Amino acid sequence: MSTGGLLPSVSFSSSSSSPPSSSRLRSSLDNVLNNLHRTAKSPRRAIPILVVISVLGVLGFGWKEGKLSEVHSTLFRPSPIPTLSLPPLPPPPPPPELLNLAVSVQLDLASQPLPLKTSTRDRLSAWATAPGGRGDDVEGGEITIEQMRLQNVLTCENVWPSHSFALEKEHKQVWEEFDTTKAHFHRTRLIEKLASREALGEVDAYGEGRGIVFTAGDGVSLSRVVYTLRMLRKVYNSTLPAQIYHFPSEKPPSDSVLVKEAHELGAELVEAVGTTKDLTRGKNYHLKAIAIVQCPWREVLYLDSDNIPTRDPEYMFEAEPYKRLRAMFWPDYWKTAHHNPIWAIMGVRCRNEWEMEAGQILIDKKYHMDAMLLSQHMLEDWPFFFAFSDGDKDIFRFAFLALRKRWAVPGRYLGVGAPPEGRSHSFCGLTMMQYDHLGAPLFVHYNLLKQAQEGTVHEGFSWGRTKRFPLFLAAKHDSQQPNSTLFIEKMRTSAQDVEDLDFEDDFGRERGFGDVDCDMLADSDDEGHARAPATEEVRRRAATERGSRAFFHCDEPGLCCVNTRYDDPRPTDLRQGESSLGIMWDEGDSNMEVHPWTDDPLLKGFEESLYGLGFVPGGQL
Repeated sequence: MSTGGLLPSVSFSSSSSSPPSSSRLRSSLDNVLNNLHRTAKSPRRAIPILVVISVLGVLGFGWKEGKLSEVHSTLFRPSPIPTLSLPPLPPPPPPPELLNLAVSVQLDLASQPLPLKTSTRDRLSAWATAPGGRGDDVEGGEITIEQMRLQNVLTCENVWPSHSFALEKEHKQVWEEFDTTKAHFHRTRLIEKLASREALGEVDAYGEGRGIVFTAGDGVSLSRVVYTLRMLRKVYNSTLPAQIYHFPSEKPPSDSVLVKEAHELGAELVEAVGTTKDLTRGKNYHLKAIAIVQCPWREVLYLDSDNIPTRDPEYMFEAEPYKRLRAMFWPDYWKTAHHNPIWAIMGVRCRNEWEMEAGQILIDKKYHMDAMLLSQHMLEDWPFFFAFSDGDKDIFRFAFLALRKRWAVPGRYLGVGAPPEGRSHSFCGLTMMQYDHLGAPLFVHYNLLKQAQEGTVHEGFSWGRTKRFPLFLAAKHDSQQPNSTLFIEKMRTSAQDVEDLDFEDDFGRERGFGDVDCDMLADSDDEGHARAPATEEVRRRAATERGSRAFFHCDEPGLCCVNTRYDDPRPTDLRQGESSLGIMWDEGDSNMEVHPWTDDPLLKGFEESLYGLGFVPGGQL
């Protein structure tokens, strides 16, 4: 295929334990990847020319339709520091005189997505030549970690209230001592591994058909999978085949009651090949990527053992955004800090977006097996990469960004599921509520409920309400009822062309409700303009949900909960004036709603059905 001006593919061999120079990296990866682009010009010559042309374009015309980075406008506009009362305060944004426009342009160009059908070798080429980890012999010199962090403040200055302070504190020394030499070493190591597997044909071994994949080793986690299977088969009549992966050391006895029932419910227990359990760790996250890679299906719905759908999820394989991008991820409560060294390894600018919650993954391996293999390598090297990711959840997102991929997101931001009113002194969220592409509840991920002390939750006091953003945030003084069925259908049909379900990559097209991807929300400004264009309803969502703030609290012994509040996400000295979208920036819960499960046809019978099938919150049968 045509590379559309991509830099030459790059790769390297594993003959040396030390990271190769950029020049050797480029020449040797060409050999590994079938001598790709032998006639292409040296990227070390191409980059300065590309930068000069891009700088002229930026200064003269700005980015096309304002959809990409706001380099041009931000360089000459002050970027105030937020004054929220959450320690520690973020670093001040860099003054314009410290910013290098050429560096900014390089970083923005390197951060752009590649078309869906781009080959793995071309993706590796783009990654290897991206700023931050190219090596010290780059013509003109590699940018420093400090330069990259200064650039990242442009897009992520307001990320700090939602990033994991605990992760940063635990790995403070690693973050502080990180430099571009280390970024080059770890980037190069990952490129080598994926290039080797691509050369062996493993990227094309994606299987066929569709299925559900679980991971469960001990009896408790296996019992939770059985609860989910009971709901899928006995309540929803789902016929999707299922497999449950485990480490060799966790193989259950053949006469296990759980194994027998799992088989009766149409699930096969599978021993993961080529991996072992790390007995020093409570959780072994790398099994998740291995299970997705090794399962026989091309299209996979992965589910954590404590995650139960609200209906047969098979229809999601036909969802518009999934069919367009062939991958769908769901959001978490947190964001990635601008000074996290992972951005240098990936060679992309910091993205002001919600991190990934990996309790559910929808993936087409024909298009994304390379990202799954890359995720597998990163998870197997967890002692290093978990310094930058809180567990496995964001490893998949980082792999997608490294390979310049994009993914679909649900039609509504994550909700917080809680017991009925009166169960505790305050709103006690024990469940992550995840939604489908149209904003309807789809996954009940009870990750905190399963940890509650025995007897604190039971039937009638497990679920009853959800705190969430309304599906459509009404503008001030808008008389239209925003959540009516008629209004929702009108917005859906006007926002997208339902016939456009092929694999075309029109990143400049304005899409809307029912077909939202990550770039339509990432790096949103106060008017909802993000990395990709979107209709007004999605823009209002993008601008508003930046103000969601999650926090933990323990109401009573044995019951620790999560709750959310709404903070005005705008810098303090830019809070004057009305929004052109009519956004209500009032702090507190004014932009959120508490939705009773009794009013939702997908949820009102969920708890009764689940407990009726023998559910025990802790997982014991």
